[in-house]
Amino acid sequence: MNRPQMQLREGAHQSVIRSAAIWTPIFIASTALGVAFALVALDSPGAWVSFAIAALIALLSGVSALGALRDIYSEPIRTTGVIERKWRKSDVFIFRGHYILCRKRVFRIPREIYDALPEVGGGVLLEHYPHTSALTAWAKAQVSAGMKETEPSGDGAEQAENERGTQAPAAQLAESQPSITDGDSRSTTPAVEQPRIAPEAVAPREHVEPPSFGAPNDDAKSSR
Repeated sequence: MNRPQMQLREGAHQSVIRSAAIWTPIFIASTALGVAFALVALDSPGAWVSFAIAALIALLSGVSALGALRDIYSEPIRTTGVIERKWRKSDVFIFRGHYILCRKRVFRIPREIYDALPEVGGGVLLEHYPHTSALTAWAKAQVSAGMKETEPSGDGAEQAENERGTQAPAAQLAESQPSITDGDSRSTTPAVEQPRIAPEAVAPREHVEPPSFGAPNDDAKSSR
């Protein structure tokens, strides 16, 4: 099977470095402000609101900064799937961002690549960094219907293949073993006939004379 011709994106690694340079200072500054507001809030309860805002900014910027720092030394990976959604939105009220959704992963891409990509439902092959999803190359691809939701790509495909290989012998072994159930037609063991026990003979009852009251001499005397 011929692989599609990849179209490279220039400056992909530089964009990762730029993201790390932007988000890392914001994370450090917001963390320092959060600690300062927490100390002030010990004496002034109203400072807890400022602490919550600073902590939220530190959390969001920390995730972005950590992903960018990890991608500086990471190798790009490939994802094959269909475009589930395409949209535009304003970032920081000034810049216009272009996004696509593919295999439950959001990609922020330049405008020229956004216009060249297929519409929703089209198959694509994307090469990107694993943590920031920064696109490095792309190509149109033919995606089968079964791959849209169930077939993984990359390392996930090898894992699924290994799972199918280990499950097949177990299924064949389960089919070869006969089930031990009552009335199973596959069982060849003959039934053992239980011997019948003859009823015991009932012995006849003995005749018992009723007891007589009084002696015989007394009856003779009375008759005289």
